[in-house]
Amino acid sequence: MPRITAPTLVEHRERQRAALLDAVEEIVIETGSTRVMVSDVAARAGLARSSVYEYFGSPSALLAAAVVDRMQRWSTDVAAHVNPAGAPAERIEMFIRASLELAAKGAHRLGRVVRFSEMPPECSEAVFGMYREMTAPLTLALADARIAEPSRAADLILGVIQSATTRIDQGASRGSETDAAIAFVMRALDLD
Repeated sequence: MPRITAPTLVEHRERQRAALLDAVEEIVIETGSTRVMVSDVAARAGLARSSVYEYFGSPSALLAAAVVDRMQRWSTDVAAHVNPAGAPAERIEMFIRASLELAAKGAHRLGRVVRFSEMPPECSEAVFGMYREMTAPLTLALADARIAEPSRAADLILGVIQSATTRIDQGASRGSETDAAIAFVMRALDLD
C-alpha cells in the first residue's frame, strides 16, 4: 500500500497532482516539446507510472491540466497586483508590470512551448476560458478608461507584453523593457 505523505488523503492527492503538473511543466520547458511521456513525468514526480493514470486519463489530459494550472496561477498573481490599484491607467500599468515581472521569472515558458505546438483537443475550451480570465483585469481597466473595443485593445497590449518578454528573454533589462512597454501603451491609449 502506498504511503500517504500528508495529514489527510485529500491533501496527499493534491500534492501528488501538483507534483505531476510541475513535472510536466519542467519537462516541456527543458525539451521544448509537448510530447510528454507518462513514464518521464512519473519519474520526475517520484511516482509510479500507473499512479499518473489515477489523476489523468492520457498524456494530453496531463498536458492540458498543466497549461490550465499555469494560466490559473498567472491569472491569480497578476490580479493580486492589479485589483488593488485605483484609476484605470494605474491598473493598466500594474497589469503590464506584473506580467513582465512574472515573465522575467520564467512563468511564461510553458505557454511559449505550448503556444507553438498542436494543442490537445481537451485543452482548447479550458485555455480560451483561462485566457479571458487572465486578461479580465486589463480588459476591465480599459473599459473603465473608456477605450473603444477594450477586448481588442487588451489583445494588442498583450502583443506588446509578449514582445517585451521576448526581449527580456534575450537579455534586455526587465526594468527598461517594462518602462518602454508602459510608455508605448499609455501613448497609444492617450493616457499619458
